[in-house]
Amino acid sequence: MKVRFFPSILGISLMVVCFAVSARGEEVSNQAMQDQIRALKQMVLELQNRIQQLEAGRSGTEGRETSATMTPAASKPEKDATAKAPEPRKIVPARSLPAKAKKTAGKVPPAKSGMPKELGAKPPAPLDVAGHEVRVGISGAIQLDAIHDFNAVGLKPGDGQPREFITAYIPVGGPAADITNRTTFSPNQSYLTGWAETDTPYGPLKVFANVNLFGSSTEPEFQVYKVYGEWGWLKAGLDYTLWLNQAAIPSTLDFEGPNAAPENRFTQASLKIPLHPGAKKRELFFTVGVEDAEADMTLPAGVNPVNQFPAVIGKLTYEPDWTQMELAGLYRRLKAEGPGYDQSINGWGVVFSGSVDTWGSDNFVWGIEYGEALGAYSQDTSGLGLDAAPTSATNSDLKAIPAFGLWAGYQHWWSKSLRSSATYGFMHLDSDFDLWPNPAGTGTYKQTQYASMNLVWSPWPPFDVGLEYLYGSRTVTSSTAVDGSTTGRNHRVQFTMRWNFDWER
Repeated sequence: MKVRFFPSILGISLMVVCFAVSARGEEVSNQAMQDQIRALKQMVLELQNRIQQLEAGRSGTEGRETSATMTPAASKPEKDATAKAPEPRKIVPARSLPAKAKKTAGKVPPAKSGMPKELGAKPPAPLDVAGHEVRVGISGAIQLDAIHDFNAVGLKPGDGQPREFITAYIPVGGPAADITNRTTFSPNQSYLTGWAETDTPYGPLKVFANVNLFGSSTEPEFQVYKVYGEWGWLKAGLDYTLWLNQAAIPSTLDFEGPNAAPENRFTQASLKIPLHPGAKKRELFFTVGVEDAEADMTLPAGVNPVNQFPAVIGKLTYEPDWTQMELAGLYRRLKAEGPGYDQSINGWGVVFSGSVDTWGSDNFVWGIEYGEALGAYSQDTSGLGLDAAPTSATNSDLKAIPAFGLWAGYQHWWSKSLRSSATYGFMHLDSDFDLWPNPAGTGTYKQTQYASMNLVWSPWPPFDVGLEYLYGSRTVTSSTAVDGSTTGRNHRVQFTMRWNFDWER
């Protein structure tokens, strides 16, 4: 019972006592009775004042102003006391960033909705930072891969065993091709992701960061993999190229993935514009942006690439519930300067890619691309100087190298805890550059193929166990054959154990 009810009860009790005392007039004189009544009244006043002081101290903590020496009449609730109790705080479900923005082994299951996870469980309340609600989250994985290569991989015999299945690193001959049957253990795919989000009058403001151990292909080395911010439809920072449709990345245990997929990362800025802003559900978007993609060319001695301006990308995206498709275009301007040398060329490309739901939880992803000066945009050819090169050993005029690539992947769920994925990739470059480039006598890149198939079991949701078989081949131009060979192949088996974790507030 609250303290404010005590005065009424006490007053009623004392009135009964006073009535009982007055009814005993035959035993007590009128003077004595009046003295007792005055004493009782004084006691009642003192008790009421004390109770009101206690009640004032209690209500003071709730923001109500009360005098410490109120009269008995003031003990009744006042009608003009209008102070309101604070409204209950609204709980906003934490929102997780799309898992498609995370490059991890197995690509992590589809993005969560942020709603309670287990039987009515409620997400914790967002943080209160300077009066603003801030939703935060941390996710990641601790992963160990056991990798065995049956054939050679790595163009330099002295290098360690690559932990990514890079088909451009498969030798076609020479000492590197003799290094076979190697096994290694890799924690490189372990990663940590953090994000924060708050609402503003102009849309949600989000920041995202991802780190992993893939700073080196042959040993664990820390690197900041992604870091960017989004404000409404604006985005800026370090992420996969805007030319890539991140919904079209196949699910592989191998970190590299298909050779043709442009999973290269660049510093960028973009604006995503809804084309039907008044629609109840937005499904069609146009994105325009720029990114700092440095030229990757093979040049004569003393000649260096010059960055004239960032690459420009525009893409049209269609994303209803059952699919996500993109048609993207790219333009670059490449320049090289040196003593007596000044050459500029144009680079361009188009890509059509997407992901479509098929039966049950299955899905199919694909991509097909074509253009010129795309060497820096394929993870297989990046760093090999294949954007452009002199036309021949006797003609130093710079020429962009045409490129064609495609990839496809299908993921099938056998049960809620068992799934498989099959992936294929193909990358082909123009073969007119027989002498340029030919790095360290390893042959001029002509084309590669990538194929993989896996089986992943999740005995309980945070834990994955998987086995993947991979096949790759690399072909060089006939005039740059190594020890008479133009094609090299490799077979790999990868066993993966991964513990995933996720926390949101």
